[in-house]
Amino acid sequence: MIAFGARLTLRSMKWLGPAMLVLLWTSFTAASPGSALSNAGNESFLLVSIAAWLTVGTGNVDDDGHRELLAAAAGSPARLHRSRAAAAFGIANALALAPTIVGVAFAVSPARSVNGGVIVGTCVAVQLAAAAIGVAIGTFLHRPVVRHGGYALLASIGVIVVLALLPPVQHVLRDLNDDRAASALVASVIALTIGVGAVALAGALANRAT
Repeated sequence: MIAFGARLTLRSMKWLGPAMLVLLWTSFTAASPGSALSNAGNESFLLVSIAAWLTVGTGNVDDDGHRELLAAAAGSPARLHRSRAAAAFGIANALALAPTIVGVAFAVSPARSVNGGVIVGTCVAVQLAAAAIGVAIGTFLHRPVVRHGGYALLASIGVIVVLALLPPVQHVLRDLNDDRAASALVASVIALTIGVGAVALAGALANRAT
């Protein structure tokens, strides 16, 4: 069901808008890169945004009748909801590979020596965490949980803005800009946990909303 959801999204071209944003961002990073960790921090909210966008698009990829058929095939609306979140997570990370690779490959040397393996691992962890948070946001904002596209757009923008203003998030971003990886690795584990919990909760809401 995850693969089928991904195919529906790819055929619908709902990934094209996020892909264009990723392409633009990647070109800007290549033209004026910072250190690898600062590049990862700078792209993190782009990845949150495109993952939320893709999750909503994947969730709304078909009409109610087709969704009900797929929910029956999956076993429940909750299982379908979770499978679509997983599909969106996979597509978001596929798109995010480009800025992550360019952010590492074109990076300028950090101000102090940082182990190369730690740098790459942290950049990948930030990518996965940003995608997980985006999916966590988007999974609450599509049918059958939220049916109005305007409400979903306003809510997603509001949540992302609030998220960016949270002191722990700002602390992690400052550490990345200063080429410190420890807090980003811890935050990535927390973000992945939040993402899994959010998808589970949204699936339960989908069961009730159907």
